[in-house]
Parts: sequence; C-alpha cells; structure tokens
Amino acid sequence: MSHTVIIHGRYADHTFIPDGQLPDVESAAELIITQSPSGSTSMFDLFGKAARLRTADDIAAQIQEERNEWGEP
Repeated sequence: MSHTVIIHGRYADHTFIPDGQLPDVESAAELIITQSPSGSTSMFDLFGKAARLRTADDIAAQIQEERNEWGEP
C-alpha cells in the first residue's frame, strides 16, 4: 500500500526549496512542477524561505569583506 506525501515549495535555480520541514522518511520521490502565473509572488512571500538562514554577523562580515575589496579606506 502506498502513502503519498505532498510537499509544497518552490523550484529555483535547479533546487527545490520546501515551504516547511521535510518529513523524516526515505523513499522514491517524484518532483512535479506546476508553474504559477507570472507576477503572483511578492518579495514578502519569500521571507524566511532561504535554504540556509544567515545571522546578522554573517551578513555584516560579508558586507565588510566586499567593502575591503573596493580598496577604499
């Protein structure tokens, strides 16, 4: 008997990003992509959806590193 689990998310840059936590099961899987009408996603819909969340310190370090590459004081 098969049990189907549907996981909603989005597919971008050849990567599936789930909307929530993935189930703790292993099995064969099938990815079916249903395209949404263009323009239906707001940038606010993407908050909290990053595959890896970054801390403020991570972001500040990246900004400082990029500023250092500019060669300005």
